[in-house]
Amino acid sequence: MSIKPGSRQSLRGMIKLQVLAKARHEMELSRLNAQFGAITEENAALFRMQNDRFENGAGIVPADLIMKRLETNKAKQAGLSERMVREKRDLLAVSRTIDILRGRLRQLEQEMERAASAEEIEEYVIHTIVGGTSLP
Repeated sequence: MSIKPGSRQSLRGMIKLQVLAKARHEMELSRLNAQFGAITEENAALFRMQNDRFENGAGIVPADLIMKRLETNKAKQAGLSERMVREKRDLLAVSRTIDILRGRLRQLEQEMERAASAEEIEEYVIHTIVGGTSLP
């Protein structure tokens, strides 16, 4: 791998972009989880209404409306589940990309350190050879 002057900055820039993409996926996944939780809570309330209707015989909300809403929520939850799976997959892919980029950056920095050390050693050897001779 040849060392290019902008390679380190390019890798750092790509890592920053991928970290931002990861944060976006995490936020979206959190939002989807919150929506899924809200629907679950609503379903629990609807089931309580349905139970109260059958136990007490008095219900303000008609049973067919409760059932329609439960069916709607079921469809919404299925869609949310699919989107959550996609977001998790995308989040995992971005996380892997970040790990790969960080590995490449570490490798580049190690290569740069080795090159700098080799240059220092070369300068030292040249200086020692030139300083040890009686050449004008």
